[in-house]
Amino acid sequence: MKFKIILPIFFLFIISFSYAQDLNFEKSPENYQLYPRDKNNKASVVFSGITTEKNELNELELKVYKDEALYESKFIKIENKKFEFSYIINAGLFEYRFELYDDKKNEKKLLFSADNIVCGDAYIITGQSNSHASSNKSIYSSPFIRSFGVKTGYEKYSDEDKKIRWGLATGNCKNCKGEAWEKGYDGGWFVKISHGVGVWGMELAKLLVEKYQIPVSIINGGSGSSTIEENMLYPEKISLETSFGRLAYRVDQAGLKNSIKAIFYHQGESDTYKERALSYANNFDILNKDWKRVYKGLEKIYLFQIHPGCGDAFQSEIREIQTQISKKYDHVKIMSTTAVTGHDGCHFSFEGYKELANRILPLVSRDLFEEKQVSIITPPQLLKAYYSGKKEITLSFDQPVQIEKFYELNGTKHLMKDQFFFSLNKNRPYISGVVNSVESKDEQIIIKLKSDQKYFAVTWLPNKEYIGTKDIYNGPWIKGLNNKIGALSFDNRKIY
Repeated sequence: MKFKIILPIFFLFIISFSYAQDLNFEKSPENYQLYPRDKNNKASVVFSGITTEKNELNELELKVYKDEALYESKFIKIENKKFEFSYIINAGLFEYRFELYDDKKNEKKLLFSADNIVCGDAYIITGQSNSHASSNKSIYSSPFIRSFGVKTGYEKYSDEDKKIRWGLATGNCKNCKGEAWEKGYDGGWFVKISHGVGVWGMELAKLLVEKYQIPVSIINGGSGSSTIEENMLYPEKISLETSFGRLAYRVDQAGLKNSIKAIFYHQGESDTYKERALSYANNFDILNKDWKRVYKGLEKIYLFQIHPGCGDAFQSEIREIQTQISKKYDHVKIMSTTAVTGHDGCHFSFEGYKELANRILPLVSRDLFEEKQVSIITPPQLLKAYYSGKKEITLSFDQPVQIEKFYELNGTKHLMKDQFFFSLNKNRPYISGVVNSVESKDEQIIIKLKSDQKYFAVTWLPNKEYIGTKDIYNGPWIKGLNNKIGALSFDNRKIY
């Protein structure tokens, strides 16, 4: 099968297939293709094209197989050497194969075949390195988890990459080598991976397929260390020169541009420098418009609040901005990364990435599958901070919470009471070491102060390191009492 690709403008394309020199297709299914399901759990597989000049075909026989068993056979009329027809397939854990035959003179001749076709849901994952980490421990594979093209990161999408079409998704990296890769310190962030979706992308797809019995396609366009600006659309540039463009090209070629249900965005560490932090909220507004303009069917955006670690001096501010973004847009939902296991100061362990998938799954179930939740599935969020006494501040959360009293690292106990910081006015700076004790009770955390000094605002969590050390912060945490999900950190919240 040969592929001819023409890109006259950014998103318009024509794919012409030539098979056995008898049929020239404008539209036809590809091996391993996922067709997005509609509200009725169906999809239309379209065939259109012309017969070659020397061919005198008047009729085609279509044979449809479902899980290798012949499901239906029908004849298609050809008029003026043109043909166009469609076939409806159902969403579910089964695969279709389509075959077209010329059976004139009782001699069947196979003219076209496309195998392993499924109908299901399509998602995008993108951001920086934590959006697309691979692992040699990620060995799970499924015939019902698909991806399209090559995850290239910053690298150019080459002509060879364009030949890689549909295939089975992977969270592994067969081309990754070296001690760091073998020990799990290298996530293959700068290696081209065909059909690569990352560890937690693969885990999320697995959970969705198992729970809803619907095939899943994930296209991951993450670029390690990328800023939010590097993830934005730049119309004046050739599309394949940007991370946004390379991702959009793959989604468009896959036929999924108008059928992406959700985008999962894990990014922000590279914007923790002052100038970038100041423009992050505005840049997200632009990125949000870019996504909604290009991916017309987009329903939800899932945003991960970054973990203390990689980056510069404005991590606390970026985390707060991310929380405020989720409050600004109804279609943006946020998940914490606090208290996720296996954080190494920048990235997560294999088990940690799987935990991210397990955390976000209930939100997807609620939003996209209309599943009623019988328990709290979101990270604790601070609702209000107020003085409840001359030397007492109460933090009110949206759910019952618990606190870890301390976290021991290298023989030093880091106490929860020392992870709250205060400012005298809205311009900061942070003041530490003023808390005598903290305790949790239902939806509240009560902070006992050492003096009756009045403070303007409160912050929970240092920027990235324990105060007075070079050790990356990794606890103690505030968690949901019932769901054990780490709370969203907060920065410079006003005390009433």
